[in-house]
Amino acid sequence: MPKTAEYALDTNVVLRYLLQDDHVLSGKANDIFVAVNNGELTVYLDPVVLAEIVWVLKSFYKFSPEEVYEWVLPIASHNHIILPDRIRYTDALRIYLKTQDFGDACACALALEACDGNLLSFDKGIKRVPGISRKEEFKESNPRNGINEG
Repeated sequence: MPKTAEYALDTNVVLRYLLQDDHVLSGKANDIFVAVNNGELTVYLDPVVLAEIVWVLKSFYKFSPEEVYEWVLPIASHNHIILPDRIRYTDALRIYLKTQDFGDACACALALEACDGNLLSFDKGIKRVPGISRKEEFKESNPRNGINEG
């Protein structure tokens, strides 16, 4: 069986596919996603591109977090779309429904995955996320001034 073609995916291709707002570009995006759905094409979606998709839908197109979740989750969880740390970012999309901020949701998803839910943050709204233990400061027995870079 021949190897499928592989490409990185840019924000504008996903947006044209989701929004169907440009006859020419949406048609090209549809062709790309048909090839993805048929397994002829594997695409890579960088987490920063995912964040940009969420941001554009929320800020420019005024999507609610629920709409963003409904529209973006199928892209983020698609078998032929390679999203590094897929579980973390699909969890972040779910958490986004509570935080209303995708950056905060990503931080929470990472904290839940890697740090038993421990998160250093000044954002008091994060307390709404189940499993997150938010702290605003860390005190240790031998304090250092700033971050140790060595």
